[in-house]
Amino acid sequence: MEEARTGFKRKTFIVWIVVVAVVLTLYLTNQDRFDVNWIRGVVHDNRFLIIPFYLLLLSLLGLTFIPSTPFAIAGVVLFDPTLAYFLNLLGIVSSSTIVYHFAGFLGLREAFETKYPEKLSKVRNALDRKELPIIIGWSFFPVVPTDLIIYVASTLKIPLWKCLLGVLIGEGALNAFYIFSVGAAM
Repeated sequence: MEEARTGFKRKTFIVWIVVVAVVLTLYLTNQDRFDVNWIRGVVHDNRFLIIPFYLLLLSLLGLTFIPSTPFAIAGVVLFDPTLAYFLNLLGIVSSSTIVYHFAGFLGLREAFETKYPEKLSKVRNALDRKELPIIIGWSFFPVVPTDLIIYVASTLKIPLWKCLLGVLIGEGALNAFYIFSVGAAM
């Protein structure tokens, strides 16, 4: 299991590096073509392909622990700020739901209890008393991965609706700040 996880991490990292390298290469070799209006025109002309792909990408980010902030900001380049915000909220809900259910599939509860019993006990005690405020606060804090609190909440059997509500409030406020700040600057 550990070997498979290491292989998955390595492959994810390689794919991430390749995507960044391709985008940077395209940008550096075609700087005159990569302006916001041109990108928005391409997206507008292909929105029936771009929007589902963007939502799929946002939905699967939670499984990789890749932060969604760059994608939220990229959404402002691709779409108008209101649509970008709405799409990001949909992505947050779908990603959190996938992560919540995937944690059980991976057997993370047993792994956490075996590897980190003291830390899990502290988190469990804190979440037992103030589940929603902790999930909201964790989701709003940009330095920590929101997916981690969803994994932990799933293993602690916190109801999905409570996780989604907390994440929507925390990440929703954070994304509103990012998207509408960047959108106003554009």
